[in-house]
Amino acid sequence: MILWTPMQLELVLAGSDREPAPEREVFVDGVCAIVRETGFGEGEIVRLLSTDALDYLEPGLAPGTRVILYGAQA
Repeated sequence: MILWTPMQLELVLAGSDREPAPEREVFVDGVCAIVRETGFGEGEIVRLLSTDALDYLEPGLAPGTRVILYGAQA
């Protein structure tokens, strides 16, 4: 792969050596979602795993929304 950019290589690759935060599948308001753990008992929605198009229009299920993981079903 060739990456054409005017930016310095150090800026482009900054943080690429870090381990990504753990992600897991949970149900948020009855919808299956991939959630990235951000702290103890809380997470952030990364993406939805739903076939219902209306789920993607719910503001509470948007990527980046903070959710509580206590009692979440895996």
